[in-house]
Amino acid sequence: MDNNDFSNERMGKTEWESNGMFYYFKPNELPFNIEQNEKLESLALRAAHALGKIDNATKKCTPNEITLIQMPFILKEATSSSQIEGTRSTISDVLKEEKVEEKNIELRLDNEEVRNYRDAMNYALNESPEQISEEFIKEIHRKLMKGVRGKDKNPGEYKIKQNAIGRREDNLDTAKFVPASPQDTPYLMTNLVNYINNNKVNPIYKIAIVHYQFEAIHPFRDGNGRIGRLLMVLQLCREKLLSTPIIYLSEYLNRNRDDYVNLLFNASTKGEIENFIEFILKGIIIQCNKSQKLLEDIELYRREIKIKMRNKSKSYNMEHLIDFLIKNPFFTVEDIKEELNISQPGAWQLVQKLKEEKIVIELEKETRKKLYCAHELLRLLEFE
Repeated sequence: MDNNDFSNERMGKTEWESNGMFYYFKPNELPFNIEQNEKLESLALRAAHALGKIDNATKKCTPNEITLIQMPFILKEATSSSQIEGTRSTISDVLKEEKVEEKNIELRLDNEEVRNYRDAMNYALNESPEQISEEFIKEIHRKLMKGVRGKDKNPGEYKIKQNAIGRREDNLDTAKFVPASPQDTPYLMTNLVNYINNNKVNPIYKIAIVHYQFEAIHPFRDGNGRIGRLLMVLQLCREKLLSTPIIYLSEYLNRNRDDYVNLLFNASTKGEIENFIEFILKGIIIQCNKSQKLLEDIELYRREIKIKMRNKSKSYNMEHLIDFLIKNPFFTVEDIKEELNISQPGAWQLVQKLKEEKIVIELEKETRKKLYCAHELLRLLEFE
């Protein structure tokens, strides 16, 4: 890490590790003073308004509908956040492998990382205590890293060796950024958790500040980026800016990856935290608009298909089947039989009616059991 890059100590300072002969960054404790300006305040108001707008779109939904609706959004967030770390999995890859074994070993590992992110997110949202604790964050990390690359890097435990951010071939001296030391990590994380639980801080700014500080600490040996991004969605819900996680902010971060990385770096080196906050607020506004569009598209899809199939089938199970597709557009007749608790012939007849209307297509030679796909729904979920 080049000590000359760090021209401002507002967010922290560099320290020399004489044993390892390298510089590392020691973040200052929270809170940071934010320099308010008209642009920042305007963005904060627009972000809060955008969040309120998509949240209102779910107010009329039943609990079952909300559970159904949030599933594709969490998966989109999980896929995008994992792609930032280099995975190649698409939503289609992840969902399809839940029905058909993926033969490519590397893609199978990528898919597992996305599923772990999804499971960690669901755990965080469903089990979130009144006060966030360090142990709760550690447990989220354990679930994220379970059985995947990095499973041998002490999941759920703070680092005991110095880590670094840079190219694969870098060492601690050449890496672009060397975060907080293992010795400083415990007290910095205690400070961070206290800040998360501080209700006096503007929540819309807090989301960006917590993400910056978490990445500057980099408390775990692996998985820090994904945990940091997961915490942003969790905070949006905990701060009651959203009642259900229908935003996939990581897609914006992935699409603007260079800016994302550079702005984090500039916050540490130049003290430009306001620029990073502005970047996150813009992302919230953009992704809220995209979430609104996806919500409308999924609801329109459900409504049009249900109306269309009422003319083709008098079975009450048909509507349940259409809702089931939202969970996973890939399915077998056996899946329908088990989900709807009906006979095999009954499930087959329902699927055939959907197939006749080209709502689903049959994927040939995928498995001994015929695999079907709601292709138009999948297109909606994959679209960026």
